[in-house]
Amino acid sequence: MTSRTLDDVLAAPSPAACAALLQGMTPDQRRQLGAEVLRRHKQFQAEDHTAESRSALLLRIEQGRALTLLCFLTLPPSEWTEQLLLGLPLEAGEVAAKLKLPGFDSAAERLIELTPRNYLVARALVREGVSRRPTHDNYTLGLLYDTRFDENPLDVDPDVREHEVWRLFEVEGGGERSLAARDKYTSKEQTWTQAFLRHMRQGTLERGRLLDATLGALERDFAAFRAGWFSRFHEAMEPTPEELEQHRDRYLRLLGSSIPATVSLALEAVTTLHARRPLDLDSALPALEPVVLARHKGTALQAVKLLKSMGTSAEGEERERVALVLVMGFSHEAVDVQKAVLKVLESLAKTPGDSLRAAVAERVDGVAASLKPQVQAWLGQGEAPAAKRLQARPGEDSASSTTPAGPASGNRPAATAPASPTDARFAVSPITTVDELIAALSSCIEDAGSPMAVERVLDGVARLGRQRPDDFARKTSALAQRAKKLGAKSYGEPLSFHLVCLALAWLAPAGEARATLRELPCETMKHEHDVFVRLFNERIQDIALALDAGRDDGLLSMPTHDGGWIAPETLVDRLRSRAPGAGEPSRADLGLALYRLAPLEATPQRIKESPQGHALQVLAWALRMSETAPSMEEPLASIAARIRGDTPPIRYTYAVQARGTKPYIFREVFITAEPPATRHERTASWDLPNMMTASNLGDVLKPYPRWMATLWPSGMEAYFASQAYPLSFNLDWNSAVWGNVASYEQLLHPWLRMGPMARLVLAMGLSAKEPGEHGVSADATLAALDTGRLTAEDLGEMMSELRPTGLINSKRWAATLARVASTSEAHALQVACILQRTLRKTEGPAPRDDGALMKLLLELLAQTRTRLTDTEAWDFIQGTSHRKTFEPLAPTASAAPPPPPAAPKKTPRKAARRPPSGGP
Repeated sequence: MTSRTLDDVLAAPSPAACAALLQGMTPDQRRQLGAEVLRRHKQFQAEDHTAESRSALLLRIEQGRALTLLCFLTLPPSEWTEQLLLGLPLEAGEVAAKLKLPGFDSAAERLIELTPRNYLVARALVREGVSRRPTHDNYTLGLLYDTRFDENPLDVDPDVREHEVWRLFEVEGGGERSLAARDKYTSKEQTWTQAFLRHMRQGTLERGRLLDATLGALERDFAAFRAGWFSRFHEAMEPTPEELEQHRDRYLRLLGSSIPATVSLALEAVTTLHARRPLDLDSALPALEPVVLARHKGTALQAVKLLKSMGTSAEGEERERVALVLVMGFSHEAVDVQKAVLKVLESLAKTPGDSLRAAVAERVDGVAASLKPQVQAWLGQGEAPAAKRLQARPGEDSASSTTPAGPASGNRPAATAPASPTDARFAVSPITTVDELIAALSSCIEDAGSPMAVERVLDGVARLGRQRPDDFARKTSALAQRAKKLGAKSYGEPLSFHLVCLALAWLAPAGEARATLRELPCETMKHEHDVFVRLFNERIQDIALALDAGRDDGLLSMPTHDGGWIAPETLVDRLRSRAPGAGEPSRADLGLALYRLAPLEATPQRIKESPQGHALQVLAWALRMSETAPSMEEPLASIAARIRGDTPPIRYTYAVQARGTKPYIFREVFITAEPPATRHERTASWDLPNMMTASNLGDVLKPYPRWMATLWPSGMEAYFASQAYPLSFNLDWNSAVWGNVASYEQLLHPWLRMGPMARLVLAMGLSAKEPGEHGVSADATLAALDTGRLTAEDLGEMMSELRPTGLINSKRWAATLARVASTSEAHALQVACILQRTLRKTEGPAPRDDGALMKLLLELLAQTRTRLTDTEAWDFIQGTSHRKTFEPLAPTASAAPPPPPAAPKKTPRKAARRPPSGGP
């Protein structure tokens, strides 16, 4: 066979032409042709066909299909690859069957190993008898092609209903290749569920085998998403009581599944079976033990109800066995489950025996505080009446013992004073050697997550950039190579990218630092980064200019303490130590240094001397060490005036607004500043009040919001105001914005006093869905309460404002605050105060999830043996279904007596029907 013959096939490509080409060839001739086909295929893939006409392009497509088919038919299976056989025509099976080529027994197995997308060709090989049926999972998953555009294989291939389809109940799949994933994005009529049900009703799929396969899939404990399909299909099949009875033992085993939906399905079936014929205790009780502790409250309550039915019909030792299983429910985290367990136990065992008492004693510590008195009363241990249990706190007189003080009257955790931002614990040490600088910069270009590490690198290059030890090239070779590779990309995390630019500028030959920066590609930044990355880039440009000019003065704006603070004394020293003739520092460097100034604790003696230089004069006037204002341009004059206290602070207010239509309504927080921001194109990159207020972060990574928080540490209210909007529209984790947690981390600073915007962000964080976000917010709440930077009253007021807006999920509030309260009894008192301040009457309907907050409050009051102290909270509770529960804990001084019972309705008696009398 010559290459010209192959050219003839490619001139008029088709499966028939390929078959004619191979007809009658010996194996050796096919191998020789295979080498030529492979070479042509590679050449064909490398050619550019974009400029060809439409007819030429259509010919090219057919030529590609022909070459792929010839590769399949002439090359040994060991040389097949997914890319090589991409687009293999479906006629491959027919051609292979016609040619009766040897060595194709395992061709279908090899095809399907490459990718499940080869299913149709592999199926054709099996159907034509060319190859044996594959055993690889991909052969089963290949069935799950997109049925929105093609007929379901159950409808077009009867043989599939006998063999392949049953493997779908054994292979879990993943990604888009699973029954659950396919049905999720398909109209109901085209789903696999409806296809199975349709064939079941037609009799082409046996109903009993379908039910058996479905239970088998559930027994395999697939992932929750994929197992959910089989649970829903089981429900759609609507098994009869007789069918359930055939699988009684399997349903009992499914109660031990790790998938909540499977447990719920099995429990429903077991309940139905018990109503039909009582369950055998020996097999049922061990199966029900884990269900009583099921995470989902509804499932646990249903299990308790079933156990009650079993215990009621049992006697003697068997009833006690049921009660012992019920006792395990006292370890459930939901109070409602514990309450249901206690109620059933009281009905099953009026007087608990020794074994039951011992079982309860093992779990009594986990019983909710509000239920412990009832449990103890059931055990016969006795408990004081509720009113007498409310003991006085140490330091109270007996006259007030019935209304113990809450957090508002002094029962706070022992608070320490907020830390000083210039405390020695938070000191940041500068880089001192070139070796240290190389290591730090190498780390930062990979991960710029630590803002202080980034600042140390900037300052290190500014101070040590001119030093060139003899082995400098060798030590920096790895850094240079990595920086060149990263610098060739114009995308990525912006701080790391600009640090790569700094590294290349530093390593450039003398005098070429600025030119090196100009040659690098411009970064493709999102608009969220555009606000302060301009400042970051401007600082790098200033460092490059200094390197070219041979200066090594360092940065005035290098923080001396964590959080971005600069001690005033250190800034004075930096200005005085500048080399003679160095000139004035850059406006951006001086402006940022002034923004980072820590509060002045004592007047530096060195600044009392006559300040030399414009920068020192500005600093002296800003610190009120001089009464003569130097000439300053904006925004430098505004910075100095703000430090002096001559400028009123910016006042921030918020409003929650809804957008969209039902059922897709989204609520977001919008911030208003007074005076308003005046950002425009000519606004300086270091005009932080205007830049901060006008910025809204969106989908950013963690380094940027962390570094942004260090620019103006005394203006954290502006920082949190800028973060409130992007944080508010992702509380429910609608998109994976992993950088949001970095904004909540700023609440942890031990020197941060919680202003209104910080409290707003904290309250939102306590309701965030993402575990990292609400976890950091809980830690921040604990730390702020302990250090006196936040009061329970202030946080409660903010939560009270947010509660009726629809922005907050109250159940998440309750779960996160429960974690805070679990730290100690003092924190439980604080959280109880927060909740009382939160619960207020609103103009519209109360939020649906208020019950979670009130249940937590009830538990905390029972745990701390206190009562309500907030009359407004009591006024709100009286209008809810929880009134009776809270009545024993009402504020004694202002509790209104319960309303008198309504007078019974008198229904007039109907006149007695008497037979008419004969007399008048």
